[in-house]
Amino acid sequence: MPLVRYESIDESLKTRILDVSKDEFSAHGFEGASYNKIIQKIGISKGSMYYYFENKEDLFITCFIDAFARATGGFDFAKASFPLAEDKPTYWDSIKMISSKQWNDVFQQPVFMSLMRQLVSLGTDHPIFHKLNAECEGLREYGDIMAILEHGVKIGAIRDDVPLNVLIRMNTEYEVWLIQETQEGRIDEQKAIDKLFEMFKQLFEARR
Repeated sequence: MPLVRYESIDESLKTRILDVSKDEFSAHGFEGASYNKIIQKIGISKGSMYYYFENKEDLFITCFIDAFARATGGFDFAKASFPLAEDKPTYWDSIKMISSKQWNDVFQQPVFMSLMRQLVSLGTDHPIFHKLNAECEGLREYGDIMAILEHGVKIGAIRDDVPLNVLIRMNTEYEVWLIQETQEGRIDEQKAIDKLFEMFKQLFEARR
């Protein structure tokens, strides 16, 4: 993620850094993107860029998280109409509603999907993938999701025999594979959205 100094810079410069970087990553991929060219196009010094980001990995991760937030409209799980119901059918209906909305929004965003394609091409064993996972686990949204899952455990809808963070990472691996299948035309988007929820439920649902 960006260094603390990045948060204090002017919003117009933040926007320029992100827009230029996303364009470069989308056009050339993570490996092919030139950090020097990105700095040149932004119009700042190399020293300034390293004042905001440690390296190209941190810049890519920042772009990815920002693009995801824009793709989902800053979808807020804490403020969403998620009924913390005591009955399992209502709970799972709400999970499906949130999942469908989120992925429908995501698939309509070409910039995010382009960055996702670059991430998928690196493979889940690439260090940047693990670093991104760690960064996402520190976001407030991750805590909101965990709170919803913990409520599911409480009412017997979500399994309690495997740690939730382990299940989330297993689900992420499946998401990456399914998105790759979609991007390569082997499955259409609506089918992918359905399968994303089906796999989530298979992984998380409490065993009878």
